Amino acid sequence: MKTRCYYWRKTLLLLFFISFTLSAQNKNDALTVKINRLLNLSGNGSQQHITRHAVLLTAPEKLAALCDDPQLSLSGGQRLTGNRTVVAQCGEKKTFIQVRIEAEGGWWVAARDLKAGSVLSQQDLVRRSGSLASLPAGVLTQPEPLNGAVLTRALRAGQPLTESQLRKSWRVKRGDEVDVIAYGAGFQIVAKGKALDNAAVNGAVRIRMKSGQLVNGSVSQDGSVRINL
Repeated sequence: MKTRCYYWRKTLLLLFFISFTLSAQNKNDALTVKINRLLNLSGNGSQQHITRHAVLLTAPEKLAALCDDPQLSLSGGQRLTGNRTVVAQCGEKKTFIQVRIEAEGGWWVAARDLKAGSVLSQQDLVRRSGSLASLPAGVLTQPEPLNGAVLTRALRAGQPLTESQLRKSWRVKRGDEVDVIAYGAGFQIVAKGKALDNAAVNGAVRIRMKSGQLVNGSVSQDGSVRINL
């Protein structure tokens, strides 16, 4: 009789443990799904083709104390991968959850060895895809910033392209004579001036007018400089 009671007690304890473990796992799975949704919604336009997912690092016993539907927010920078903090709020109580973010997507590499000062075209680029964990910060995942950009340093074939390696092509160069268009209420004035800076389209530039006056303007697509009176 004692043996049978011991057996049933042990079985009940085992079933309780299994039930508790499954419940905790389901809760953690639901939390991970919610964090993943938050991560992927928080990506800006340049990250729209990147999929990020989180691995929970916080101890299970701390996660077990969370309410069923916490309000989540991200803390810290906007890094694509690595460790990050998620703030889970249940009423007035905040819990800080540590996660490791992993990401997958596509990026662009040099199709061949490229010299500093090269103006990039589609033929200079090759797309790669996979895990982004080992890539340098600022790696470019969209082609739009690359077309017509100028390399600020030499690249080897297969090397990922990053924001810090590029600048926009100069639409106006220092010393160029440009049309300066001043806009006012219902009128515009066009005059000549000399650029004192290099500037890309929509970039700021200083202009020395023929009168000697110094003005600041913005470069238009056609190479003229717009100022507002």
